Amino acid sequence: MVGSMNIETVNELIASMESAGELSIREQKFLKLAKAFKQLAAENVAMNHLLTDISDNHVEYFSEGEGCMFAGVPLDYVSEINMYVSRDVNAENPFPATDRIVAGIKAEAKSHDLNAFISHYSAELDNHIANGGDQFGERAVRLRGVIVDARMFREKLRDEEKALALREGADK
Repeated sequence: MVGSMNIETVNELIASMESAGELSIREQKFLKLAKAFKQLAAENVAMNHLLTDISDNHVEYFSEGEGCMFAGVPLDYVSEINMYVSRDVNAENPFPATDRIVAGIKAEAKSHDLNAFISHYSAELDNHIANGGDQFGERAVRLRGVIVDARMFREKLRDEEKALALREGADK
């Protein structure tokens, strides 16, 4: 792929820029971006290991039939699995760069139309599946995660707005 970089290339770029001495503002921005990319790549590897570990440890839940959710996980086990996943991820928090990006997106979301964002990714998911993509594949699961997180965030914003309106009404 033209223009793609692997982690070795990024490491070489960082080493080269750091040894170059004083950097221009533009070069400093590139260096900062390269370091962020490197941290995200490392987090992506950690996340992949975590997800592999989770799926390897929960193979017994994979089945087909009614009463099942994503990847055949019985509905009864979904909240239990989510509890363990949340506990493991929150205990280790191996994703600080990812968390910063998500926090930035959430902060920006207040000034953008969440409905359009949700519609865009819903259409992308529909298009992926309509074009023969696996509805339980990695891409579909990630798209669903983005959609669900955006919907939950939208509801949280609405709840905060309602609470603020109630507090402001109580002051009058």
